[in-house]
Amino acid sequence: MRIVLLDSAGPVVGVAVYCDGRCVGAETAAIVSGADGWLTPALSRAVASLDRLDGVAVVVGPGAFTGLRVGLAHGLGLAFARGLPVFPVYTLALRAAAAPGRASVLALLDARKGRFYAQCFDTRGPAPVALGGPQDIAIAALMAGGLAPGTFAVGEGIGLVHDLLLAAGVQPVSGAADSYLRAAGPLVAAATPQDPGLVAPFYLREPDAVPPA
Repeated sequence: MRIVLLDSAGPVVGVAVYCDGRCVGAETAAIVSGADGWLTPALSRAVASLDRLDGVAVVVGPGAFTGLRVGLAHGLGLAFARGLPVFPVYTLALRAAAAPGRASVLALLDARKGRFYAQCFDTRGPAPVALGGPQDIAIAALMAGGLAPGTFAVGEGIGLVHDLLLAAGVQPVSGAADSYLRAAGPLVAAATPQDPGLVAPFYLREPDAVPPA
């Protein structure tokens, strides 16, 4: 099974290629705006590296409102054009894949306005297993809620609260920008394929834009 994955949920945009649950290539870039300008050629290179394509994996959320839609548009467009299934992947589970073999991994993504998208996982199996639902939460409230002893933290959000995590006994795990993509083969392989017409973004927060009256 040959699958290409697109991730545009956070500040690091990525494309990866998996063959039978093993990552065989990944590209990432830190994008402030205009993710589509980077994503289009990166996706083309990924597809060209394969002798065939069996499916498209797309990160569906949570994440930035516009960013998620850019990735979905590229992924669903490719799937519709080639008649391929889509494998939805959740943002925080993908980040948790970068810290395998641990009983408690906290995945953090900056949600702006002093808040974070956060979720805990058990990563001792082939793919991360959620220990609770995703949250849109202030870091103080997250710490006050209590985390399991020996929790590790991953994701682009950890750099913003590094010292707070250490003070709470949570160990940040840093790595290369593409580490979560390269570790996510089993997670992508375990995703349930869907018809591209049924795949939609998953948001934890309403968009800031207000329709005109």
